[in-house]
Amino acid sequence: MSFNVVDVEKFEVLPNNQPNNNTYSFRGGNPIISISVPSQAKLLRPSSVRINGRLRINTAAGGLVDPNNLKGAGAVDVKMNSRIGVNGFIQNVNISSEATNQTLESVRQYGRLVNHILSNTHSPDDFANHKSVTSLMTARSESTANLACNDVDFSIPLYCGMFQGGNPIPLSSNGVNGLVINLELASDNQALFGANAGDGAGAFYEISNVSLSGDYLIPDEKGMAQLSVPGSGAFQYNSYSSLYSVINSSDATQTYNLANSNVLSIIHSFLPVSHSNNYAQDSFANGELLNTDGAGAYNQAVTLNKVSFSRAGMKLALDYELDMQTQSLQSRPETQLNINALNAFKAYSKSTKFLNQPQMDGFGGRDLIPSLDTVRNGSAITGFNPDSGRQTAQEIDVGVRNFIIGLALDRVSDVGMNFKGSSYATRIQSTLDGNSPNSIFTYVLSKNVLQYSPQGILVSS
Repeated sequence: MSFNVVDVEKFEVLPNNQPNNNTYSFRGGNPIISISVPSQAKLLRPSSVRINGRLRINTAAGGLVDPNNLKGAGAVDVKMNSRIGVNGFIQNVNISSEATNQTLESVRQYGRLVNHILSNTHSPDDFANHKSVTSLMTARSESTANLACNDVDFSIPLYCGMFQGGNPIPLSSNGVNGLVINLELASDNQALFGANAGDGAGAFYEISNVSLSGDYLIPDEKGMAQLSVPGSGAFQYNSYSSLYSVINSSDATQTYNLANSNVLSIIHSFLPVSHSNNYAQDSFANGELLNTDGAGAYNQAVTLNKVSFSRAGMKLALDYELDMQTQSLQSRPETQLNINALNAFKAYSKSTKFLNQPQMDGFGGRDLIPSLDTVRNGSAITGFNPDSGRQTAQEIDVGVRNFIIGLALDRVSDVGMNFKGSSYATRIQSTLDGNSPNSIFTYVLSKNVLQYSPQGILVSS
């Protein structure tokens, strides 16, 4: 369907399930936010959709966390991931039709997906400016921690395929027939970490004043009539799906049944299994594969030797194996791997913004990011200075990896590749020791087709 848009109407809707205190909290027993966009003869501009609200991070005692310039003896250290900010408090996103309850897109481990998208499509300047204001993230750990020392308002887009594809969404019966967006909040020990996050009953967060806002596109009279009278038709939209597996051997082949006929790209990232839902660890870290030491701590970097992709046993997209052994041994960026991972989000030839750079990655221990919590007197660090009235930037904030394995499957026609009846597999050769299981989070971007008729809607992939 094509429409002549004659007007734009701003809207804001409140959740269907507002608690008595207007506050959603995993600990408080209100972890689901459900918001409806009613069926009507209008189009939804997907890029305009925002989730708005107010975030409060509490210490175990219920107080606010300390800003960096006050962190001295007895200070409370609680943080959120610096590359996803408020997005890390959303665990799962489900988008369905309001009239039929048909699921249109369901994304699990949503915060990790946002980390992948933003880290590979946004620059440090983007984080330090726009994202720090709207989403409470700067891509630097210490300055991000400073953003949540008070109750802070936010306004974030939804990084789902359906809202990132660009095509207007018809909201009438000749379309999705209204939308219901369900946000499942993450557990406190998934979203928060830090030296004092696990003290007592543990730090916790609260989200209040939630709403959804965006733009309705108003068609002309002909388009309005076309949307108002039930008919038959179809439209395409993108969607993400997620898979989970575990790797624990030096030569591991992971096989996936994608069951989709229009797969555009696939990405994988890793996390030690014990680091998820753990106040002592960043559950959204994008690090490399790790081995454990003798005491069970994941602190031994794994040498990545080779990576290859296949479809039904045949080489996929690349006619060669990605060989990173030398670069991995020397703690240098694995260039071949990084280029293909970036290409999974945006054509590499057009990629100009990402965090894969020496300033943001702590390769070989040569970390270059200024910290904000110490002061320097000449060449000597004199410690904390709560009376200085300013944030200093003289010391080192440890660089963290943005490590992803990924592959774009159709950068020419943008139609995708058919995996119905054919399995997808990755082979990863490394120095994993067999005693250090690492989680693999897999995200698949595909094209779906929604067919509508007076009898209802049907989604095919």
